[in-house]
Amino acid sequence: MVFKSSIHLSSGLILTIIPTIMITVALMGLLFETSSTGIMIGSIIFILIGSTFFWILLDTKYTIKENDLYYCSGPIRGKIDIQSIRKIEHQKGLYNECFLKPSLDYKGLYIYYNKFDDIYLSPKDQDEFVNYLLKINPKIDLI
Repeated sequence: MVFKSSIHLSSGLILTIIPTIMITVALMGLLFETSSTGIMIGSIIFILIGSTFFWILLDTKYTIKENDLYYCSGPIRGKIDIQSIRKIEHQKGLYNECFLKPSLDYKGLYIYYNKFDDIYLSPKDQDEFVNYLLKINPKIDLI
């Protein structure tokens, strides 16, 4: 089952406008300054960074296969054994203290797993996502 991330307006704008500007500037540099090695290298770096932003925007999702939860947000990817999930907590404000956040929204879920690990995810349909996890691991505490 695949769950797409919800996208907050500000995240969507940042991940669209900034890379568009970066790629436009890079292409202009490549078109008008073909003799400068520095411009070429800078343009290639801008294109790579801008492309990564678009990749994050278009490919942030969470997939549940058998007993595993896979998360991906552009180049950030990982897997969590659903049986290791201890609790799920709905996010209560803008501040969030998790280290790993493959998410595009401020409204999401803290997922605590193993002994000390946590992650912040923001599936579009949080209730369906949580219910699906509970079917696999009914021992998960909901906060």
